[in-house]
Amino acid sequence: MKPTDATKPANASEDKIVCGEFCKLPPIYTATNALTERIKELNCLYSISSLLENQDVTLNWILSRAVELIPAALQYPEFACCCIKLDGQEYVSAHFKRTEWCRNTKIMLNDRHVGDLDVFYTQSPSTGNSGLFLEEESHLLQAISERLSKVLWLKLSEESLKESEERYRILTEQVTDGVVLAQNARFCYVNPAFCKMFNIASAKAVIDNKLLSPGAGEVDEIKQMYRGYADSCTKDKVDKVHCFSRPGKTLWIQVCHSPITFKGQPALLSTFKDITEIKEQQVAAQSMADQLHDENRVLRASLKERYRFGNILGRSPIMQEVYELIMKAAVTDASVAIFGESGSGKELVAQAIHQHSPRKNKSFVAVNCGAIPESLFEREFFGHRKGAFSSANTDSAGYLDLANHGTLFLDEVSELTVNMQAKLLRAIEGSGYRPVGGTETIQSDFRIISASNVSLSEKVNSGEMRNDFFYRLQVIQIRLPPLRQRKQDISLLVDHFVHQMSPPATPANIPGHIMDLLMGYDWPGNVRELRNVLQRYLALGRLEFLSADPTVDQSSMEMQFNLPQAVQRLESSLISQALQQAHGNRTKAANLLGISRRALSRKNLLP
Repeated sequence: MKPTDATKPANASEDKIVCGEFCKLPPIYTATNALTERIKELNCLYSISSLLENQDVTLNWILSRAVELIPAALQYPEFACCCIKLDGQEYVSAHFKRTEWCRNTKIMLNDRHVGDLDVFYTQSPSTGNSGLFLEEESHLLQAISERLSKVLWLKLSEESLKESEERYRILTEQVTDGVVLAQNARFCYVNPAFCKMFNIASAKAVIDNKLLSPGAGEVDEIKQMYRGYADSCTKDKVDKVHCFSRPGKTLWIQVCHSPITFKGQPALLSTFKDITEIKEQQVAAQSMADQLHDENRVLRASLKERYRFGNILGRSPIMQEVYELIMKAAVTDASVAIFGESGSGKELVAQAIHQHSPRKNKSFVAVNCGAIPESLFEREFFGHRKGAFSSANTDSAGYLDLANHGTLFLDEVSELTVNMQAKLLRAIEGSGYRPVGGTETIQSDFRIISASNVSLSEKVNSGEMRNDFFYRLQVIQIRLPPLRQRKQDISLLVDHFVHQMSPPATPANIPGHIMDLLMGYDWPGNVRELRNVLQRYLALGRLEFLSADPTVDQSSMEMQFNLPQAVQRLESSLISQALQQAHGNRTKAANLLGISRRALSRKNLLP
């Protein structure tokens, strides 16, 4: 079949085309024909590319139109038709017909065969098939295939993005946190939670508005949170908490700005979380911690200057350390062992621990372990039931019953025998106890505070105390100093006892020379002895000590070599003894001293 007039060059004659073959044309024909074919190819590729510029069109729409553009770009368009197989669909041009005159080009996407581009001639312009498809047309079909591959990739990406956006939209509309997508300093998307958080009527009120002037809701708050980040050029993720004052309430919002790429351009994805409740809890906890810290600081500062802790008196540094230990022991429920000489105030320390502990509203049961015979131990500690023995007319509670939820103070705990320790240890460790004459096992919740004037470790070494009982008592240790090691507290103790023992209307006064004698004494009986000596002095008018030489503290005298002070101290001591012997009669005292009454008065040592 011969070419038509439309495809034949103007200066060509019919005898130039032989049956089944294309004869070699003159140079001017070949160049003109090639230029024409190239223009058709470019028009085809441009037209296919233009299809992509249409907004919101489907892949089917693009391929249905592309398949109509391809035949016009071939050598014999009037006999050409086309078929595109892509993404499981088949698209054909007008008057499509499958024939033996075919050229197939594979459509590849990411090195994967995803479709075919088939071009057919409905009839052969010549007897052969070798000249039907020019080499340039093969390149064209390959270029069209690549363009269709790109069309498929773009549309699939676009559909995937739309699906992702839809899923993300559904997700963000359900969450309680505010979500905002911004691009080019404008709102692209806001979810309902964001609108509610900032009193915005609806998302439409802010979409496409500028970030720093949304025109709705709490404008100033939004401006504050986007200040410095509105240009969508933030490179790093930013997490910050903002505080806003609303009528009657303070609002805390945690904002996270994350830079992303949206539709090929930089964007800013922001989340807004209302952390007001969490922040209020943190503020309350911090306020309480600060308050406790301030109270603790004030308490510790006052303790350094205070002279009293409960019924314990003393301002000396060594007593301040005892106060610290009492405070630490009071806040725990551990056993406390108090050591100190007789009369140093061990029971007062035990009471102070109890009064400052969570058990302060319960009983404080003091037991003198040295006064309990072993035969009566179980009756005294565990109680008894009616009829347990001849005189048991009623049930009687023991010390452990009385101390339930409170404190059991074991004074002189070293006096307990090993057998008594074993019975008490079982109850202390939670195994319970049985009252005498009873069959039921009773549990009692009590805290143990023990006191001793001897070393319990020595009792363990000598076999007089069980190891397990010793360790059960020795969780916290407090050692009370003897009065001779804190003589600066004597004046404080004297004032306290004199105030207690004197009539309120006429309080007694302790003369200076008597105070000197009190300060110089060693006080083997400690605070208890001091109180008894003062009581006798106020009642009898004379100072009586238990030791052989009550006037001088030998250890302090050995270290003091000031003769005038020593003479004055000796003189004061002799005058005091003379007054005691004369029962306060100054004339008799002067006679005993061998001086006149006037000379005695001039000593300025009398009350």
